Amino acid sequence: MKNKPFDVVCAGIATWDTLFTGVDRDLMAIDGILAKGYYASSGGDAVNAAVSMARLGLKTAVCASLGEDSAAELIIHELEGAGADCSFLHQSAAVHTASPAILVDAEGERHIIRVPDNGNHFFTQDMVSDELLDQSRHLHLASANVLKRLDGKPLGILFARAHAKGLTTSMDASYDREGNWMKNIEDALKNCDIFIPSFQEASIYAGGEDLDEICAFFSRFPLKIFGVKLGEKGVLVTDFRDKWTMGTLYRKRPVDTTGAGDAFLAGFVSAWLKGYDIPSSAAFGSAQSYSVLGAVGANASAGTWEDAVQLLEENGITVRLRNE
Repeated sequence: MKNKPFDVVCAGIATWDTLFTGVDRDLMAIDGILAKGYYASSGGDAVNAAVSMARLGLKTAVCASLGEDSAAELIIHELEGAGADCSFLHQSAAVHTASPAILVDAEGERHIIRVPDNGNHFFTQDMVSDELLDQSRHLHLASANVLKRLDGKPLGILFARAHAKGLTTSMDASYDREGNWMKNIEDALKNCDIFIPSFQEASIYAGGEDLDEICAFFSRFPLKIFGVKLGEKGVLVTDFRDKWTMGTLYRKRPVDTTGAGDAFLAGFVSAWLKGYDIPSSAAFGSAQSYSVLGAVGANASAGTWEDAVQLLEENGITVRLRNE
């Protein structure tokens, strides 16, 4: 498996983001405001994860649905610049590339304005071809809950296909505005190795906010690793035998939280695929999240493996391979 052309395929949403920073929360109560800054770059969970994984040294392919427009060209340019393979992207003149506006408030929190019927809404499980799975070691689905034609049974089929071909799998989730939650991911969890949702998402899935009860809820699935991203409090990860916590390495006010969760999963999965143990993988995830919190944009400042190693050394964090 280690000699496959790709270490990982990142599948999910791709966007061209326009960000306005320093936006007053009273925007809708007045006729206009002056933002502090403006920034445009690629984004979307799959693109963010692919950029980070490629910069962290993994041979990375990305699979998403785009239009045949200028936004798609810009996304592909940035992916290729990071070293990701774009051969398995799907483009169609019948759809437009998702191009959301992201308003970032004074606390660094994001508020996203989306337009429906973009390419992401037409992404299907068969777009992740058998050819691509045969060439890959790991499948990372970055965008559960926001892919209308993938969530639910189709997502379960994709994960079953990946496991049948010997790939390991991981999944990240977004907030489910339609309220389907477990219906969207339950089938996929039967063939998922790593799942680390946010505390908000995990609480809704499990029906409560107690972390022990959340872990117990997910222990009924055959996950190798489960975790809960805790924002400024860091992350909890478990193999359902032991539990580890990793605090955040970014101790200032975030410049922009966009893409921080995607970066964490990318760092975690990258370290795990490189053979590191669970707490060490969490440390690399925190380091990669650190790299994007200090700059505007979802992935433009995503760090390299060398950056992550240096940051962990500076913080006195020792990492270990699984066989040590």
